[in-house]
Amino acid sequence: MCMSLVCGVGEVCSDEVFWGLIFMSASVYEPDGAVLTEFFWSRGELDVIQGPIGSGTSSACCHRIWATAMEQWPDYDGVRRTRGVILRNSYRQLKKTTLKTWLDWFPENEWGDLVRSEPMTHHLVRPHPSGDGTVIDCEVIFLSVDGPETAEVEAASLELTWFWYNEGQFAEKEVTDEFLSRCGRYPSMKNGPGARWYGGIVDMNAPPEGHWVPYMRGDVALPEGMDEHERAEFEKPEGWNFFVQPPALIEARVEGKTVYRENPAAENQKHLRKTYLEQIRGKKRSWINARILNKTSLEHSGAAVYPTYFEADHYRNAHLIAVEGVPLIVGLDFGRDPAAVIMQLVGAGWRAVGEVIGRNESAERFAPRVSREIASKFPGFRVDAYYGDPRGADGQQATETTAYDVFNRHGMFVVPATTDNNRVLRESAMEAVLDRRGGLLIGSQCPVLHAGMDGGYHYPKIKGRPGMVAPKPLKNRYSHVVEALENALIGGGEGANVTQNKSRPRQVAAKVKRAKVSLRRKF
Repeated sequence: MCMSLVCGVGEVCSDEVFWGLIFMSASVYEPDGAVLTEFFWSRGELDVIQGPIGSGTSSACCHRIWATAMEQWPDYDGVRRTRGVILRNSYRQLKKTTLKTWLDWFPENEWGDLVRSEPMTHHLVRPHPSGDGTVIDCEVIFLSVDGPETAEVEAASLELTWFWYNEGQFAEKEVTDEFLSRCGRYPSMKNGPGARWYGGIVDMNAPPEGHWVPYMRGDVALPEGMDEHERAEFEKPEGWNFFVQPPALIEARVEGKTVYRENPAAENQKHLRKTYLEQIRGKKRSWINARILNKTSLEHSGAAVYPTYFEADHYRNAHLIAVEGVPLIVGLDFGRDPAAVIMQLVGAGWRAVGEVIGRNESAERFAPRVSREIASKFPGFRVDAYYGDPRGADGQQATETTAYDVFNRHGMFVVPATTDNNRVLRESAMEAVLDRRGGLLIGSQCPVLHAGMDGGYHYPKIKGRPGMVAPKPLKNRYSHVVEALENALIGGGEGANVTQNKSRPRQVAAKVKRAKVSLRRKF
């Protein structure tokens, strides 16, 4: 436990003054965990912490607000003033969760009445525990903001020291930007030295796919098609810090089944009433991923096409280096949202070492991009084959030129992976690879492919028919890159392996049967 607190202009309070964080309260707060402690003492312009449910981030934010109020420079009249807003998407959410946490630590019978008219306010006033005669004056406003338009209106007249967005996985970046621009305006420098620290804090569970935080942390690549101004929005400014707590549980595969065990590195465990193993009972995988495993997960309604894809076995959160001397195999999917996956077959294992994702573009634009990607990222590597969707050989409505023709003109001679698009063959070939130890490995340079395999490519639920899903996978931004992978595998010999291997694994045979009987997949 860090038992010191900066409480004036450069001086440090003695250990016994640390309890002033909750001055005159019945409990002493101590952040439980290395990441939580680092976040608590950070004073960045914007500090964002992501953790599992019950990992103590909300309590840390509450006490950090009071800690920075104590650290504030006094105005000329001896008052250490701060003012901030605590944000959620609705007043109902504020009252149901955030306000309860706040009042648990700063109860009204000790800290004064909460003004419950909207926006709600709580004014905390205490003499500074150093005994220097100064007074802490911390004004806290609870504000509902449901989007950028509301943020612009609500923040327009505010002069703030700080803001805290609770449950930031639901916060749009524009809201954060709007309120951050209002920080540092209070207290006024005409009455003293101004704010010692000002800025924003955000706590959150793992955000959904597409959220701005993973982009700014560099976890995933920015979507294709962004112009330079859109990309600039996601460049991390100096003074913005991102903290990620350890997952609450560790996920593993044992005899083909997913199992979970307690993570000894998980933070704030001593304050939990229920263990994490108890909390995951009856929960779907996407909920466990986001709330317990602390990882960004796709929210989809339906059944993953490849449920045996397992991140711990098939994905590396690091750049996967291409093996020198091993040729490349490129899988392609055409259409207006084309995709390419660059593969290597090393022994019996396939490695995805690159992807190219197209957005609303023709083969004329996409083919040169694929060619440049291979030339720039894999100089000196030989490409053994380009395998494409058999429909890529079809002519367009206005011309007889095919996607194959376009690629051929750019020196990439494409052959069909199969003679048709038989889904049973595709899924059986993929499942055989996934079931094989070391059969597939995807590197972090292929974020869209990883997301597609991890459930982005799925069979959608049928409305009004509980437990039933559509017979065909949903066509979306993930389907094309996964189908490109299927083409690479089938063209590379996995299709022949499945059709010739009479004794393939039972789970693969079962998968084929389910594929024949539509509407039998369950979420």
